Amino acid sequence: MGTLTMIAKENQMDNHADWPLFYMNDFSRLGLVVSGLPEATQALKTGGYRFKQDVKGVAIEFTGREQLSEILAVLQEHQVGYELSDLVHCVYQG
Repeated sequence: MGTLTMIAKENQMDNHADWPLFYMNDFSRLGLVVSGLPEATQALKTGGYRFKQDVKGVAIEFTGREQLSEILAVLQEHQVGYELSDLVHCVYQG
């Protein structure tokens, strides 16, 4: 089983609290960036998918590639805009 972090597009910068304190440029975190988090979580509930939600976003549980494809199809069916993205790309490392 795996988990995929899902965050709202407008909150991309708020999702780095659980990342390593020090990391190199090759660190990345694949995630799902959605146009509306409430709409996306409602679509997942309707589809019967398991997830955990907190102030940083949503962690969707899935069992494999097929189920991940099904999750994306549910979001598309409910007209939730999404993109798979590296969540680290917008964080400045100074």
